[in-house]
Order: sequence, then C-alpha cells, then structure tokens
Amino acid sequence: MNAPVQPILSLHEVSQVFVSRNQQGWRRRYLHALDRVSLEVHEGETLAIVGESGSGKSTLAKLLLSLNKPSSGEVRFRGTSLGRLNTAQHTDYRRNVQAVFQDPSASLNPRMSVAETLGYVARRHNLAPAAQQLAFIENQLALVGLNPPDSFLGRYPNQLSGGQQQRVAIARAMMLAPRIIVADEPLSALDISIQGQVLDLMGELKQKTQVGFVVISHDLHAMEAIADRVAVMHEGRIVEIGRDVFVRPQHDYTKLLLDARLPADPRQARAQLAAAMARPAAADRAQS
Repeated sequence: MNAPVQPILSLHEVSQVFVSRNQQGWRRRYLHALDRVSLEVHEGETLAIVGESGSGKSTLAKLLLSLNKPSSGEVRFRGTSLGRLNTAQHTDYRRNVQAVFQDPSASLNPRMSVAETLGYVARRHNLAPAAQQLAFIENQLALVGLNPPDSFLGRYPNQLSGGQQQRVAIARAMMLAPRIIVADEPLSALDISIQGQVLDLMGELKQKTQVGFVVISHDLHAMEAIADRVAVMHEGRIVEIGRDVFVRPQHDYTKLLLDARLPADPRQARAQLAAAMARPAAADRAQS
C-alpha cells in the first residue's frame, strides 16, 4: 500500500479575523474573513479557489504566500508550520512558492525594462553566469510566449499590452523553477480575448515544467479549462471541493455560481447571488 503523498502546502483549521476601529478609536468591528479552513495543495496540480468578492479567497492566497499570519490554525510547507521553518526550509519555501498578482501593471516596476526586471531576479539568486544571463532571460521570455524575446528586452511596462505584462509577471515567477505559483485573480485585469491565452499558457507551463498553480478567481466557468480540483468558498468557508464540481455540484452556492455570469462590480455580484439564494428559500416558505 502506497503512503499518502505529502502536500507541498496545507492549511489546518485556519481562521483569519481582522479588527478595525472607528475614527474615535474605541468601537471595534470584527471581520471573520476565514473560518476554520483546511486545505491541501499538491505538487503538479492546478487548484482553483473560486467565490464572489468577500468570500475569503484572496485572504487564503495571502496566507499561502505568508503575506499574512493566521489568527488561529496553521499554514504548513511540506508538513512544517511556516512559523517554524528553519533558514534552509524558509529559503526552500520562498523559491518553490511564487506569486502572480491581479494587476500586472502594478506588480512591475514602471522604471525598469523587461531585461532589468528579469535580470534583477537572475542576479539576486545567481541563476546564470553573467556571460549567459541575457540568453537565460530570453529563454524565460520564450517560455511564456513572448517571441521574438529580444524584441521585448528593452520595453517598459507601459509599452506592453495587459496580456504581455502578465506574461512578464509569469516569466518572473517561473525563473526560480517553483513547484507552485499562487495566482490571485490573474485574469480580472485582462480583456476577455486575452484571458483564454493566459489560461492556455498556464496549461502549457504545467505540461512542460510540472509546475502547479493555485488560481484565485471569481469566475468558476473560466476555471473549468485548467483546474484539476476546485474549492468553492462562501462567507469564509470552503463549502465544496473536488474534481467533479462542474458536472456534479453538491452545494447550492456552487450551483448558483455555475448558473451565474457575475458582473465585475463586487456589489452587483453580491446582490445578484443574494437574490438568487433567496429565491429557493422564498419558494420553500410558500410551500410550507
């Protein structure tokens, strides 16, 4: 009998509570962003975490990236709590877990060319000898479909399209040969015509390098093309997770997400979902 494969990242009964005060500084408000969430992320898989704005999915992503500390519970890398990693383990974690953020134009330094952006990473981590650095950078650009690579080296972010900016951001994340890339809403700042190209790129990178992805998205339909598993989040909890969410959804909220095309405005999206969830309840009351 084969031993279970240890996940590269995992959350164990993780809760995240944010506290805010009013202008006088005495009245507290508590926002429970995550409520006892447990989750495993395995190498080489694409896990989509889906939900409306405010469901807790981006908070979860920040915990996986160690950008926040949980209020309770543990986030673990290869079985060890992030807070207990020794120096070597922490270096291993930082190399193997990379990030791609929502707005590529905000994640790229506007004063640095593509060559300077990628060159900085190459030098900082000694990824290639100085004489081979340019060829290394060009290979990274080719890997993400920016061809011919030399035509992009001298460009600045404002000289790139949104899709090209996101490809540069992905190339930067891929430079350290990570095992997992956490991508927080990587499609939302892109035109619909470009979103499919970025999804295709993720699939190609996974096939070529076996890199895994944790993709945060409000669009369940878009994730069908690339996800091995889907975790559906609602009000800070994972209400459903599995491989067959698209064909056999179990939770009412998942069914609503599959039926809905949510507007970009999160307030409109919440109103649309709230109205949809209220309809079955109203029907039940009418029958009782």
